[in-house]
Amino acid sequence: MGPWVNVSESWYYGEPIPIISGRMRTAGNLIWTSGISETAATSGGGKRSGSTTNYIYSASFAVGLAARAIIGVGRIWADGRPVRDAGGGFVTPIVMRLHTGGADQPVDPLIAAAEGVDGTPAYRGLAYAVFEDLPVADYGNRIPNLTFEIIADDGAIDAGVAIAGIAAAAVYAGLAVSGGFPAMTAHIAGRVASLADALAPLIAIADASVQSHDGLAVTGSGGVGIEVPGGAGDAHRPGDSRPAERVRRLAAESVAGTLELSFYDVSRDYQPGLQRVRQLGAAPVEGRAIAAAMTPVEANALAAQLLAAAQAARARATLRLAWRHVGLVPGSLVRVGGSAEVWRVREARFENFIVHLDLARIPALRAASDPAAALRAGPVAMLGRVADGGRSLAVAAVLAEATELLVLDLPGLEGEMPMTPRLWIAGTVSGAGWRRAGVAISRDDGASYATLGVLEGGSVFGTALTVLGDSGCAGWDRFSSVEVEVRSERDWLEGLSPKAVLAGGNLALVGDELIQFSAAQALGPRRFRLHGLLRGRRGTEAAATGHRAGVRFVLIDPQRMLAIEAPLEMLGRMGRVKAIGAGDADTEAVTFTVAAAALRQLAPVHLTARRVGGDLLVSWVRRSRAGFGWMDFVDAPLSEAREAFAISVMRDGRVVQQASSPVPHFVYAAADIAADGGTEIRVAQCSADIGPGPSPESPSINCF
Repeated sequence: MGPWVNVSESWYYGEPIPIISGRMRTAGNLIWTSGISETAATSGGGKRSGSTTNYIYSASFAVGLAARAIIGVGRIWADGRPVRDAGGGFVTPIVMRLHTGGADQPVDPLIAAAEGVDGTPAYRGLAYAVFEDLPVADYGNRIPNLTFEIIADDGAIDAGVAIAGIAAAAVYAGLAVSGGFPAMTAHIAGRVASLADALAPLIAIADASVQSHDGLAVTGSGGVGIEVPGGAGDAHRPGDSRPAERVRRLAAESVAGTLELSFYDVSRDYQPGLQRVRQLGAAPVEGRAIAAAMTPVEANALAAQLLAAAQAARARATLRLAWRHVGLVPGSLVRVGGSAEVWRVREARFENFIVHLDLARIPALRAASDPAAALRAGPVAMLGRVADGGRSLAVAAVLAEATELLVLDLPGLEGEMPMTPRLWIAGTVSGAGWRRAGVAISRDDGASYATLGVLEGGSVFGTALTVLGDSGCAGWDRFSSVEVEVRSERDWLEGLSPKAVLAGGNLALVGDELIQFSAAQALGPRRFRLHGLLRGRRGTEAAATGHRAGVRFVLIDPQRMLAIEAPLEMLGRMGRVKAIGAGDADTEAVTFTVAAAALRQLAPVHLTARRVGGDLLVSWVRRSRAGFGWMDFVDAPLSEAREAFAISVMRDGRVVQQASSPVPHFVYAAADIAADGGTEIRVAQCSADIGPGPSPESPSINCF
């Protein structure tokens, strides 16, 4: 008998690489790796904020699959989640090369480049897969546990094919397989001490007969047995008067009345399955296991056959035959006197020219005219039901979609006060398979890109289907509502208590207005009505009027977004961002302009004007981007190094006088009133970095 496999055990680490027949899911074994590689990318930075360094990890490695040549690989799972579907499509961008284990298999170029051509084996006779720079962020920055659907036989097999496959992998040519065997999808064998040990589980589960002459002969179902004449079973020496013991029956409790068969269930992605067959009135339970992939119907039929074989074997017989029957050995099948019953030789001995045989009866189905059909249909018909594999938590392989990115110029959010221009990047897809994507940024019009970071989980994007009505922003808007449709069915909107909303919850962008909502009514798939609103949040009150249908909706969650910290010198300049996640190879970059809404001061409130003599005294109350809440008897905190206001006197829509003030009031002198003829005064608070807030958001007051 030759070696177990024609590969060297020093090629791989961990568990032995299996011998597979048919189509089977199995865990791979790491046989080579270059280790985890780290790539650093720095983003942010500026005169008032530090830079942020993000690290991306990947791994290149090879995985041993089978200790014989295979046809190919179907589905692949990483840490139990599908990463490749049955059609060969990866859900994330993965570079994989498959070596099928042929006799002329070449050296893999990646391994050769890392180890040197002279130090790299071709692993001939070993099927393996090589992965290049696999991103490992989804797997805790480690190489994931990979399982593969191995295709070693293009069609369905039976136990006989699996027996022959094991012998072939062991380079043993003296095996003959014949007869019918249980049907299965695949079989997997691990490394054992001998070929006999490897074949024993399959032979037992197939209730096959084994004979050894010049080699091994394994006979499955359908044997009719060697004919023994009816009067030939009582041979004895002259003078020996002992009667031959004919047929006896073992006690019912000596064999199992219920059989439980463990297997790998094809209908449940090769998860462990169990089929139970019971014969009424028989109590003992026997557990059997087979390292084979089967359908529940096939497993149930096999369990029924095994139980029937155990019950039939309760019938035992003893024959004493003449020396001419010395060729009958354990495993031989015999019939006595033309009977339809077939018996298997359990024990044979030759003494004083008499052949002594101990026999056990085998089920009648083994002698059927179509034993293979009887094996598949007979036991199931006997049970009177169709077997079922039960339910399982199936995770489908969802192909990656292109990531949709939005660059949002938002004011400072809850609990923060940016000191440099800040933009936010939000991303999502409409499908259910997206979990994360990297984002790269270009500050030189697309000539080069640097990694900015990774978007996790995805933001909720949508569209406003109805018009959000105009509203003031001083309290709860109990009358307005807006219907929105979110992009993906995995997204959901739900209401919060008023206290939770006042604490910052359910912040959303509708058009250019930031709102908060306390109620979200589900209207249908992906459609919600939002009401119980706070309007014009974070200084966006100017956008609380003039809404239209079809504007964007984005649920603002900083934990699911990335911040762009731009230096002040980028004010007014354009940049680009693009997604570098799964399915984003062909996505277009998104352009943006640094406008620094986060640095813009809020418009003052409570403008009043009164005559003092001939002058007009204008006063106001400042607000601050350092504190959006109203605090009783306390001024809003100053967010700038100094307080400054810009005043514009308007007439017929044009500026006729500009002034500045370090305090929250301004005197429009009587002489200036007479000279300018101003009719409107606008006030804006100034930022040290970007100047006064924009005029459209500045409050105004009439001079007369």
